[in-house]
Amino acid sequence: MEQWTVALVYRLKEGDRQAFDELMEHFYLKLLRMAYLISGSHADSEDIVQETFVLCWVNRGRIREPEHFTRWLYRTMTREAWRVSKRSRKEQPVEEVFGEDTPSGICVLDEVMEKSSRRELYQAIEGLPIKQRTAVVLYYYNDMSTKEIAGVMGCLEGTVKSRLHTARKNLKQILADEQETGEEAVL
Repeated sequence: MEQWTVALVYRLKEGDRQAFDELMEHFYLKLLRMAYLISGSHADSEDIVQETFVLCWVNRGRIREPEHFTRWLYRTMTREAWRVSKRSRKEQPVEEVFGEDTPSGICVLDEVMEKSSRRELYQAIEGLPIKQRTAVVLYYYNDMSTKEIAGVMGCLEGTVKSRLHTARKNLKQILADEQETGEEAVL
């Protein structure tokens, strides 16, 4: 973790509101994206991130190792997302969180095909069981190692590897089924 973040966490532990605001600004979008990918709901993801930061402020005195603050924050958000996802099964269009711009110079057809593929992948990820979905989000979208994911999810590294393996297999099957269905509709 970056040194300035550790310094902010030490200030946060002492009750420094400005340090909290800086940490919140730094982590907000990444947590929002993760929460959305786990919960599948834009409204729920905002609530999840807000509750995560409330828990961060309330439990700031319990942070024992500021060097591991990021892992603790992700774990807190992940558990909150799981709690909210059990309670609610609302869905929102994926484009609301993933409004990524494509570089100029790409023809319109390529842009449409890329967006379509991305949307299919996000929908397939939403179809995974929540713990597989969480592992995929942390691994592929947040570039975390299996060891880091194990720390965030509170499980063994082997369990993370197993969840990733099963998730990849499930995604492959979901996408193959969707492609087959799409081809049948064209014929």
